[in-house]
This record gives sequence, C-alpha cells and structure tokens, in this order.
Amino acid sequence: MFELTIAWRHITSSLRMMLISVLSVALAVMVIAAMMGMMEGYREEIISSTVENYPHLIVEPKEDEDYIHLYRTLSDLIWSYSEVEAVSPRLVGMAAAKYRDQVKGVSIMGVDPLLEDTLMGVQGDLVWGNFSDLAFKRYSAIVGIKLAEDLKLKPGDGFYLIRKDVSIKVIPAGYIQTGTGADESLMYLPLETAQRLMGEGDVVSEIGVRLSDLYAAPVVATGLNQKTHYRVQSWQDRSRELLNLLDTQKVFIYLFYLLIFVIAGFGVANTMIMAISRRTQEIGILMAMGANRESIVKIFVAESLILGPPSAFLGCLMAYVVAKLIEAFPLEVPSEVYVVSRMSVILSPEIFAYAVAFALLVDLVAGLYPAYKAARMNPVEAIASV
Repeated sequence: MFELTIAWRHITSSLRMMLISVLSVALAVMVIAAMMGMMEGYREEIISSTVENYPHLIVEPKEDEDYIHLYRTLSDLIWSYSEVEAVSPRLVGMAAAKYRDQVKGVSIMGVDPLLEDTLMGVQGDLVWGNFSDLAFKRYSAIVGIKLAEDLKLKPGDGFYLIRKDVSIKVIPAGYIQTGTGADESLMYLPLETAQRLMGEGDVVSEIGVRLSDLYAAPVVATGLNQKTHYRVQSWQDRSRELLNLLDTQKVFIYLFYLLIFVIAGFGVANTMIMAISRRTQEIGILMAMGANRESIVKIFVAESLILGPPSAFLGCLMAYVVAKLIEAFPLEVPSEVYVVSRMSVILSPEIFAYAVAFALLVDLVAGLYPAYKAARMNPVEAIASV
C-alpha cells in the first residue's frame, strides 16, 4: 500500500512539526484521562464514605407506627435474601448526658454489639476500648471521641443518661472516632439498656442491613417493601441529592471534554494544513503520476492516524505520572464543601481505553479536512506553485 509508505515518509521528514501535533493531542489525552480519574476517584470516595458510615439498607417502621415490634421475625425474613451479609436491629433516640457540671445532648443507639460490629465494623473506629464489652456490661457505653472531650470524661468515670423521667448511670467502655459530625453526639448502648431508657418496651426504631453487593440495594429494598410493607430505604435513596449532583457535574465535565477535543483537533488540523502547504508540488506530482484523489485522501488520513498511537501512549503516561504525584502529595480539600477531605485519582483500564479512542478520533477527524483539501488540488496548478 503505497499511500502508507508515503505517509510515513512525510512524518519522518517533518519530525519537529509532527512532534508538536503529537504533544498537542497527548496533552489533551492527559487532561481528559486525569479529569476522568479524578471524577472516578471523587465518586468512589463519596460512595465509600457513604457506605462506610451507613448501612446499605435501613428498614423503618410502617407508616402508622413509631417502632418495629416484631423485629426478630423481620430480621429472619431479611436474612432470606441471598445478598444479605449482616442484619442489626437498632433503637435510636435522643437523651441528655450529664457528667459533673457538664450536660450535652446525645444521640443514643441501642444495639447488639456483635450484630452491629458485623454490620458497620465499629471496632475498627474505636480509639480505645472494646465494642464487644457492651454484650457483657449492661450499663456501659461507647462514646464519640469529641463528645467525651466536651463532657471531660475519663475512662472508668460513670455519667448519667437522662430522658424524660428516666435516669441511668453508665460507664464508658470505649471511645469511637468516625471522622464525621457524629463524633460530637454519638453514643452506643446495649439494646436492652437503650430500651429501658426510651421506655418503649422490646422494640427497635430501625434495622440496618449490609449486602454483599452494595449496588443490589435498590432491588432488595423494593422486594422488602412489597413483602413486608415496612419502609425500606437503600443508601442510594438516602444519598439521592448527592448522586444527582455527581450526575450534573458529569454533564459539565463532558462539555469540558468536548472543548478539549475541539482545541486539540484544531492543533492537529493546523499542523496538517501547514504540511500540505509545504508539499503542494509533491501532491501535484503524485496526481500527475496517476494517484487519484482517493489515494491523496488516504495518504493524509493515514498520516493523521499514525500520530494517534504515540499521542495516546504519551498522554496516558503523563496522566499516570500526574496520578502518582497526586497520590504522593495528596490534595486536601474542605470536606464541608466537597464532602470528601482529599482528592484522589483512579485510573482504570476503561479510562485508558477511552483516552486511546479519544486520541485516534481526534487525529482522524482533524485529518479529514486537510486530506480533502489536498485531494481537491489541481495537479497543474500544484506543480507550478513552487
């Protein structure tokens, strides 16, 4: 195929000009791959923080009820789903914690510690103590680290939990640090102790569920709603606004990709047009020797496509270096604005595949007009234009 041979000779004879074209596309590939990696990392960080701090499913009382009374039977029904990995009944409520002259409002969560730890991995967040102690020490509590600091608690010091006319003295069995605002008010209690404090009998206010596949949550939630008529929310339901925000951001990112595509395309097209203007006589000679217009188009399209693979490789390499630099020097971001506290980059094989496709597409599209322009030349005028 003589067109490919001529295209290769054109490239090797104008290395500096072609290098500029390769760099322009490589920079575009780097920006797009890095941006896609950052968006994927941002999405994964948000999903990870959401899933780590909350169950995949929350089963709540029926519309006309305040509590779940038959929670053991309901738990057995939930376990009938093959995707279920953990089920933990919980009693959630508000109370006041009093220690000496310090009083703070707290959010109590009565749990079976063995079930809750399987659900949320609570032990991993403890900075002191053992979560399983709640199973053996009826009047003990796991206290949020900032709440303990506000109350000026010390290990072994008892304090009072007060709700309406009920007062219970409990002793800290550990401090928990989740890294969220819950550290200022969260307090775990044995389920029986929380039920006594709430004064509502043997009930729970919700059941947390963990699944083997977190993306199966909507399907399982729908099935439980239909079977039990309890209100079941998946983590996607509770994070709907946040996920919608991510989808909206994705639209703007795609517009940004389009602009990068246009800019890189103009760079390649400009290089190719300059190359054609320098080879006008050569094009005329080729046409005079019998090369048809289709062959001229093939020559310059092939020239553009040959530049694609090195542009893609160089762009992916630069994106990988950028990702490693961000990993080595993490970018801290305000969590109150961006939800996550650091920016990470996840470069999956799919992102590199998109980057390669982008580079090839840019070079192909950008080379079409110059190739068409070259093919439209008049051979006699081209030879005479020296």
